[in-house]
Amino acid sequence: MIHKMYALYEHIPEGIISSLENEYDLELNPFPNLKVITLDFKKEENRYILDDREDNFSDYDSDRNITDYFYRAASSNTVSPFLSLIVTGKGLCLKDTSTYSVDSKDYKKIIRILENNVEIKPELQGLLDFFRNSPELVYEKIHSYLDPDMDKQYLLTIRIDGEYIGRSYIFEPIRKKAIEDFYRDFYTLQDEKVVGDNLMCSMCLQKKEELWGYVSIYNFYAAKTEYAPIAGGFDKKKAYRNYPVCPECAAKLKRMKPVIDKYFDFQFCGFNYLLIPEIVTLGTNNEAINTIIEIMVAQYEGDSTSAINLKTRLGTFTLSERKKIVDADTKEVFDCLAETDESASYTMLFYKAQHAEFKVLITIENVFPHHFKNIFDAKCKAEQHSIFKNLPGNQKNEVYNLEFRFDVLKEFLPKSTDGDFSNAFLEVTRKIFVQQPVSYDFMLNVMTNIIRKKFVNDENYELCARKAFLILKFMSYLGIININNQKPNMEENMNPKFITFFDEHKDFFNSSAKQSIFMLGVLTQFLLNIQYVDKKGATPFRNRLNGLKLNKEIIQRIFTEVIEKLEEYDKNYYKEMEREIAGLLVQGGLEKLSNDEISFFFTLGMALNQEFKDQDEDKQEEQTGGNNE
Repeated sequence: MIHKMYALYEHIPEGIISSLENEYDLELNPFPNLKVITLDFKKEENRYILDDREDNFSDYDSDRNITDYFYRAASSNTVSPFLSLIVTGKGLCLKDTSTYSVDSKDYKKIIRILENNVEIKPELQGLLDFFRNSPELVYEKIHSYLDPDMDKQYLLTIRIDGEYIGRSYIFEPIRKKAIEDFYRDFYTLQDEKVVGDNLMCSMCLQKKEELWGYVSIYNFYAAKTEYAPIAGGFDKKKAYRNYPVCPECAAKLKRMKPVIDKYFDFQFCGFNYLLIPEIVTLGTNNEAINTIIEIMVAQYEGDSTSAINLKTRLGTFTLSERKKIVDADTKEVFDCLAETDESASYTMLFYKAQHAEFKVLITIENVFPHHFKNIFDAKCKAEQHSIFKNLPGNQKNEVYNLEFRFDVLKEFLPKSTDGDFSNAFLEVTRKIFVQQPVSYDFMLNVMTNIIRKKFVNDENYELCARKAFLILKFMSYLGIININNQKPNMEENMNPKFITFFDEHKDFFNSSAKQSIFMLGVLTQFLLNIQYVDKKGATPFRNRLNGLKLNKEIIQRIFTEVIEKLEEYDKNYYKEMEREIAGLLVQGGLEKLSNDEISFFFTLGMALNQEFKDQDEDKQEEQTGGNNE
């Protein structure tokens, strides 16, 4: 992943990189209301004289900070290497007084910065002496600009002979030292400089005079805290043998990190992941990768609740509608990337970052645009089936369409008190993106377990069953589950609604056994509907369903008992369906199905019961009162 990140560097506009990172670690954010107080000095040999200029007070300009002011934020216990710091009237005074003093908090910081500067550049000793010996002149100059509000902040900086810190030759060694310190962690071990020489850089593949061994952009490589691998002889001081990086390449990697973190970092169902593009076609011009980068920058800047108008933003293509595949709210670029050409592939790196730890959860490599496109095609095909459309919503007369998204998949592979399926969810996600086979048996097992829990807890298991079937249909269209797509045999004189349904979903109902189980589920729900009316909301036959933990023997028992109950209630309007089920059961095949398959297809029949209600049977409508989902 680091190599792909490195290769991406040359394609990122310099303006983007410099807006996020600089070698001096300077502040890049704008401060709209901040004013800049500049102290001007003339240098005469070793003496520094406070000078007067007309432009000593100005508005802060973030662009000028990286060329002139060189303001760098520092924690309360440290100071910046540059004499450019935030001050307040209160900070320049003694505590609880309005008396300016060299012993004030902010003035002490000025002295500390200059003392550090003198160690690097002795020529600045005269400037340090001036601040120590003539504080009244400094305060006289500063006071004329201070607001009565003692808490108001200002940026205090200096110029020497008209040159700010970022341009003055006097501060050149201090700037150089700041760069060295910026990369210090890459080449020091316990404050000792440790480098290799005359080795091949693992990034640019060029032989370099100096190589660094601790270039840990993301902390999944920790040669300092763990023993270095075999190439270093388990000696941390020889870590450069394992992962040698020259200073130039290390600088590129460090500058790329904030770019990746901002524009290439996404959310996926509660997980963080990096999406890194890589050019794979030799000789390809930069147009393809530039388009991809522009897409990813556009999605970041765009409103997450509105469509990104790629036609106006990119001038290359547009989608009639942005489609969601992760969840309803997360910003996504998959649909846009699906429309790009095949000259680039993508790496998806899922990670968990906590404090200094960076843990790689899973890496999905070699995802091409056609993989994204296949996912959206399968999604659209699965969602087109009528059983996923116009479902009743929470409000009266409200309907909605069920959509495949990864957050729906995650409902069946959740983090819970009963176990953590995070790894399984990520592994199934990986197989979806690269279109590798997923275990059909595994998916049925996790799905039926979730459905059973909802059934036992009297929750909406019917909707859960529909979602599970939608996921299986999506995987079927994507070609990643192993099922038989041959046309199923139908019983003669079978109800046309069942014939249509089984033909439409022949990828799953390709045997008489599956058809019979599904139809029995439909029939069982008809019985439960009748009981619900007759028993004033009670459905005692649910207790005979064994918590939906079904097998061949239980199915045969349920079939007999359902018919008996319908006859007992004198409301057996389904004799034709019963004959069809019996005819299918006689053909056998139940023993070839797993218990999870039996449980799932039976439950799906119950969930889709309303799809098969005969509207011509007015009696049934009056007696059952509809399906109680």
